[in-house]
This record gives sequence, C-alpha cells and structure tokens, in this order.
Amino acid sequence: MTTTTERIFVIGGTGNVGTKAVNDLVAKDIPVTLYSRNPTKVAELFSNNQHVNVIQGDLSDLTLLKEGMKGHTRLFLLYNSFEDFAEKKEAIAKLAYASGIKQIVDISSFSASEPWRTSFIGTAHIDAEKAILRIPQRGSFVTLRPGRFMSNLLTFERASPEGLMFDTVNEDEPQGWISPNDIGAIAAVVLSEDIKKHADSVYELIGDIITPAERASIASRVLERSIRYQKVSPSIKYDSLMKLGIFPHFAAYNLAATVPSMAPTTSISTGIFILLGREPETLEQYILLNKTNLL
Repeated sequence: MTTTTERIFVIGGTGNVGTKAVNDLVAKDIPVTLYSRNPTKVAELFSNNQHVNVIQGDLSDLTLLKEGMKGHTRLFLLYNSFEDFAEKKEAIAKLAYASGIKQIVDISSFSASEPWRTSFIGTAHIDAEKAILRIPQRGSFVTLRPGRFMSNLLTFERASPEGLMFDTVNEDEPQGWISPNDIGAIAAVVLSEDIKKHADSVYELIGDIITPAERASIASRVLERSIRYQKVSPSIKYDSLMKLGIFPHFAAYNLAATVPSMAPTTSISTGIFILLGREPETLEQYILLNKTNLL
C-alpha cells in the first residue's frame, strides 16, 4: 500500500480501542484525522504526532463531519450512544461514502450475533449494520464484533475494596473476553490492507475463555491480594450498575440478565491469529499490563 494515498478518518479514537488503532496506523506512517470534542486530550494521547490531525466537534451536528471527511479514504467508526444508535451510524456512513470514503471499519458487538431482538444492545447493533449495508452504491463495510471487553475490569467489573468480584452466573461458567488492544490492532490491520481483501467481512472477536472463578484466581495472583468470586442475583447486579449513573435501563438489564436462547461462549476466535499474526491477549496478560490501574 502507498501510505501517501491513504488518509483515515477516526470517530471514537480516544478510548482504549481507538487509541490502539490510531497508534498502530501512525506507526505505519498512515495519516489519521480524529474527530473529537477535546483536541487537548488528542494531543496528550498522541504527543502531537505529525501524522495525527484533529477536527473539534461532536456528533450532535454532522455539518463539520461532512466537510471534515472529504479527502479521506477510510473511516474507523466507534459510536456508543444508544439513544439514536442505528440512525446516527447510518447518517455518518452515508456522509462518509458520499465524501469518497471507500471503506468503513465499524466496531459492533458480539451481541449482534445473537438471535434477533433477544437483547436491546444486540438489536441496536444489528439494526445499524443492516442500515449501513442497505446504503445504495456504498463502499466496503467491515464489521468487528467483540465480546466482553477486558477493560471492563478497570471500571464496573473491577474487584471491590473487600476483594470481591460479582456476577450473576455460576463460578464455572465460561465467558468470552477480548482485549481492547486486539480490537484496535485488528481495526488498524483492516484499515491498512487492501480494501478488496476484507470486502464486507464480519469478524467475531473472542480472545480468551475464562470462568468467573478463574478470573478471580488470576486477579489474586497478578495483583497479589486475595480476590474471590461471588455470585449475586440479577437484581443486585442491575441495581449496582444503575447506581453508577452511566448505564440506561436496557444496557444494565442486558448486562445483568441472561439470554435463555444463548448458550455460554466456549470458543476463542481462532481467526485472530490469521489477522494479527499472533495469539490474542489473554485475560492474565491484560491484567498484568494494567496492574497499576487495578491496585
């Protein structure tokens, strides 16, 4: 690929996934433009890298976005406001393709692979994917469907000060996890390779299978303190999530309640090695990398 002909527009580039994608792209001398409400944060994250440009704005008004995407060849899209989810992502995609962008790499969710309308979050992602796929004369649309983010352990799924990890499932039930570093790395690979190679691919991303008991054991070993798993009722987990003030009802409900029609995740995505040329990060590796943030 001739790097001087590629320019990547990035929406959602200052979180865990986006930061990794941007860093990998600029490491390949591919210029990127971040659309961000906070240019200062962009400068801090990327140390005023010569390959990183920023357009200040948010997604409540797409006027700046329409002009800003002109001259770019591809779009990294990570959007997480569920109030107008499918409609907003479709509008962004339409503007992108109309501006000349040839490929969109969208961060969707593993829940989009669940049966239709079994969960609000999964349905929102399915509706958004379908809306973009229906756009006339569109370019390539590559979808990444990550499972449970390992970065959740840094926020609402971290161990309590008393050394307890809570969830609603049995301690020996397998759960699928994925490192945000792997999601971002895969996005950067797709955004830097031949568009025809990935076409309209969908990549489900599960990097490690860990039970709650194993998760607590790993955290105990790495963090060098006693941590144990405690099963709680769905209502207790729901209430604790709602008290954080960051989740709407449907998101907290989906995180707390099981989907009877969905079996537990028991398989790692073996294709990650094909995409990255290495094995995915394990949960233990991720906790070790973020040890200082978990102490």
